[in-house]
Amino acid sequence: MSSNAPESFSLTYRIRYDECGAGGVARASVYVRLLQEMAFAHSAACGYPPEWNVAHRLFWLARRVRLVVEAPARHGDALVCTTRLLGARRILARRLGTVRRGDNDTPVATGIVDWILTQNGTTPVRIPEEVAATFPGMERTVAPLPLEEPSPPAGVPEASLWVRTSDADAMAHANHAVYLDLLDDAVFRAGGGPAIAALPRTYDLQYHAAAPVGAALHDLAWAESSTWHYRLATPEGRLILHGRLATSA
Repeated sequence: MSSNAPESFSLTYRIRYDECGAGGVARASVYVRLLQEMAFAHSAACGYPPEWNVAHRLFWLARRVRLVVEAPARHGDALVCTTRLLGARRILARRLGTVRRGDNDTPVATGIVDWILTQNGTTPVRIPEEVAATFPGMERTVAPLPLEEPSPPAGVPEASLWVRTSDADAMAHANHAVYLDLLDDAVFRAGGGPAIAALPRTYDLQYHAAAPVGAALHDLAWAESSTWHYRLATPEGRLILHGRLATSA
């Protein structure tokens, strides 16, 4: 593989109409999808396209996401998206992604994603030496980003949902960006409409297990000061994801 891999990688992306919600503003999940797309594009540019992952049955799954939405983007806006590796730790690689307006370089969103390398999308495995040697930044060691998991107060209502076929990724489970939409939906149902439109706002998500297409799930959201907490689990109580949405007010 190339020993001259670029330390960062950028592409310009134009927001589509179907990616915008109320008020014509792009949903937060759009930026997580852009960060994912940039990670794939950077890997392909370094000699590791998706076909390599399929051939070796090695797949990256999101373990942790922190996304700060700083400014709105609307239908037709051209955004410059950039990704680079911050470091690695055995089975984990951490990427920093930035999304900026193409016309004036205004920051729109910034995200950190921890990716776990797995065999067949299930069993975590150590990053191969040849992969680690290819990407600038892999030699730096990163520490885990813990996310507190508070217990919901008594009486918080739960909602039932199912993983739709349109939520699926290539491994037939919900794409990790889908959970941002689920969090926003739950916060909105609980009366947090202003929070999901606030700027800036910060999402923190910790992924625990994959949810296959057709899986029945329960979720709930509750507020604590200027922070909304979120929990997604199976009917039996197996935790799929927990997260939070924080605003400055």
